[in-house]
Amino acid sequence: MKKKYILKNKKRFFIFVLFLLIGLTAIVNGATNIYGYRNPSYETIVVRRGDTLWSIAEFYNKRGDIRKYIYDVMVLNNLQDCQIIEGMELKIIVE
Repeated sequence: MKKKYILKNKKRFFIFVLFLLIGLTAIVNGATNIYGYRNPSYETIVVRRGDTLWSIAEFYNKRGDIRKYIYDVMVLNNLQDCQIIEGMELKIIVE
C-alpha cells in the first residue's frame, strides 16, 4: 500500500512556489529580447562650404561602416559620384 504525501508546512510550500514562479518569470523576460524593425528617419541638410560626404557621414553615422553610410546617402540622393556642391540639399539617414 502506497503512502500519501502530506504537507507539513503549507506556508513554506507556497512561498517556495511563489519564488519559483517569480524566478521563472524573470528568466523568461530576461531571455527574450524582441528586436522590432524600425523605419529609418531622414533629415534634410544644406551642404556648406568645405563639406564632403565623408565629413557629413562622420558627423551623422553613429555606428557601422562609414563607407556603407556614404553609399546609402548616395543612393538615397541619386548621386552618381561623391561630388557635392555648396547649397545642395541632401537627405541624411538619422539613426
